[in-house]
Amino acid sequence: MNATAAAGETRSPGVIKWFEGLLLVGMYVMCLSIVAIVLSKPAMGLVGNDDPVVDAEPSFPIDFGDQVPPMASNDGVPVATSQPPVKVGGPTAARFTFLAPSPAQRAVWLIWQVSGPLLILAGLWLVYSIVRSARAGNPFVARNERRLWMLAALIAGGGTAYSFFSGVAAMLMFRGSTAAGLTETAFTISFLPIIVGSGVAALASVWHAGVALQDDVAGMI
Repeated sequence: MNATAAAGETRSPGVIKWFEGLLLVGMYVMCLSIVAIVLSKPAMGLVGNDDPVVDAEPSFPIDFGDQVPPMASNDGVPVATSQPPVKVGGPTAARFTFLAPSPAQRAVWLIWQVSGPLLILAGLWLVYSIVRSARAGNPFVARNERRLWMLAALIAGGGTAYSFFSGVAAMLMFRGSTAAGLTETAFTISFLPIIVGSGVAALASVWHAGVALQDDVAGMI
């Protein structure tokens, strides 16, 4: 039994170290993504040939024509596929390319594109700090509880704000262009970050109970 416990203790630091390295790779990737976005043609114009693009639903009608295959008989089965028919229609999304963006459009596009990787980088850093403390010793400490609360706020608040800003940024990009009247400006806000953030907040509450219990045990000793 002691040999089994020792083997488990040997494997656990290795798994934690592997996960720590994976988080470091993720942070490096996010940093490279941020640098690439800042140096790209839509932002500073130093690398790449791509112009800023925004996908949106066009306000003008698109005629799909008659996309229903001809029927073989009265049972509604097409000749070509021998499968029930599928009709093609809207809504659709068109890709708008801004060939000569203004400085204001460049700034909006840059903030929009960079904010997502920045949020992910901050979240990875918080998780990395918790994992690193777990490898160094006891993870049930007050600073890790604070990191979990920060992570919950980052996911819930930052994720919802990013969802909202994505719609606002697209609207601002179109407002200063010749495509201002060619798109639908309505946008939606995702509440998934609030759900995920609430789950992390629940974990932080459990962590708080673990920290308090550990402090009580230490006080009794």
